[in-house]
Amino acid sequence: MDGRLVITQRKNHARGSVYVPLLGVAMLVTIIGLSALLAGRLRHRQTRDSSDLAEARFYAQSGIDWGLLVIKQNPGSWRNMFDAWAEGPLMANALGAGSFALEATDPVDGDLTNNTTDPVVLTAIGLKGRARYKLRLQLRPNGSPRTGTFRQVVD
Repeated sequence: MDGRLVITQRKNHARGSVYVPLLGVAMLVTIIGLSALLAGRLRHRQTRDSSDLAEARFYAQSGIDWGLLVIKQNPGSWRNMFDAWAEGPLMANALGAGSFALEATDPVDGDLTNNTTDPVVLTAIGLKGRARYKLRLQLRPNGSPRTGTFRQVVD
């Protein structure tokens, strides 16, 4: 070198300038992926809940059928049986993966045992998972006040 000072001009590229857009694209892909996972979970939960509701409906219907069976098998004493069961909580029965609860009430005066001609309301609640289905059936006397002469009236 001949003693002259040589100044080289260095191009000052910002280091990491490619990193910022790459990080933005990676974040966008991550957000899209997480959104797809969340949407799938929500669809799965909705499907499960609608399936549970359908099963809870069947459990409630089983509760009503069971109440009708109790009435049919005990023509002279079913009012006393339901009244005795009403002292505690609702009559609950496990069935399969769910359960049902059954209650019998007298809509006229609230006393099942005082008058055999009063109507009776059977209320069944079917439970399955987070689903709950309530079914109500009203039985009214049909004709003369004989035991077991009721007709069903669905509300």
